[in-house]
Amino acid sequence: MKKIITFLVVLSILVSGLCVAAAPKAEDFTAKAAILMEASTGKILYEYNKDEKLAMASITKLMPVLITMEKLAAGEITLDTQITGSPKAKEAGGSTIFLDVGEKMALNDIIKGICIASGNDATIALAETLAGSEADFVSVMNQRASELGMTNTNYVNVTGFDADYHYTSAYDTALLAKELITKHPEILNYTTIREEWLRGNRTQLINTNRLLSTYQYTTGLKTGTETNAKYCVVATAKKDNMDLIAVILGAEDGNARFAEAKMLLQYGYSAYELSHPVEDNELVGTVTVNKGAKDTVNAIIKNPSGVVVPKTYSDNIKKDVTLFKDVPAPIKAGDIVGEMVISAAGEPITTIPVVAAEDVNKLNFWQAIWKIFTALFQF
Repeated sequence: MKKIITFLVVLSILVSGLCVAAAPKAEDFTAKAAILMEASTGKILYEYNKDEKLAMASITKLMPVLITMEKLAAGEITLDTQITGSPKAKEAGGSTIFLDVGEKMALNDIIKGICIASGNDATIALAETLAGSEADFVSVMNQRASELGMTNTNYVNVTGFDADYHYTSAYDTALLAKELITKHPEILNYTTIREEWLRGNRTQLINTNRLLSTYQYTTGLKTGTETNAKYCVVATAKKDNMDLIAVILGAEDGNARFAEAKMLLQYGYSAYELSHPVEDNELVGTVTVNKGAKDTVNAIIKNPSGVVVPKTYSDNIKKDVTLFKDVPAPIKAGDIVGEMVISAAGEPITTIPVVAAEDVNKLNFWQAIWKIFTALFQF
């Protein structure tokens, strides 16, 4: 009897190890919409009303932050650039960093004021300094949203105050967060700060993202609260070298938004992993070149991204390569000469291009003569 019980216990453990963690259900949320995305690949691991247009509260501020980080990267501004307080900024109300009219503050501190304390005054002053007016900066925000494919987003202001035609979707918000943390990961140096002081320790900033103290893998990103928007959060986390983005829009209360975001993140890390089945410059075959100075060219994988797979499939990843035949010269290094389909447990996950490893020039006259000559006298 003991042996049977032991066998059943071991079998239960083995079976449970092979099962993918159960995905959350719609009834598990008070939120109006939610999504879970892996940042490096953009793969959606969970979605619930992902495209519904909803009020976004201070989640809005992620776009001004992205535009600012892009301008920093382009060298158009620096962290020492001075941002000047204006009457409009001072009158903003809501969450502020108490920016006075005419007061100048370094961009570095303004970013802290936005990311940590969700300063409405800081965001308006930033917009006015960078674009001349809030309205002009909003135009830039909408243009950038369009470029990112945020088709269910429209901005009316830079702060997130409830307004007609000011909306986004969970999916669009995830796209925005993905662009921000993958292209400008230095922003996480700000969003992980729990407490900070400005003006020589005269103004205290307290981060409203409670996940920083309740979920150890949290790296950011932004909270938002408004009457129509209710309670929102974009929660980012990093564990086992995998960055996840959880978006919660329209939760019933502050506790719910954090609990629901944490539920998504825990599900993501328990059920999935980021695998790297292909190495950079990995040789996958050779391609015949038609009328080229060389008869063949090596086919390789260049700059492959990882793939997100259910943990139960991670030991069953297959790579199938299809190469083009008789590719005409000239060929440039990086030209696509085939494709690789990566699958797990028989299910295709992604398709990545196979490229030429080097240039192959077109066969010139003397090379053609030499080829004919060597072919004639070959034994």
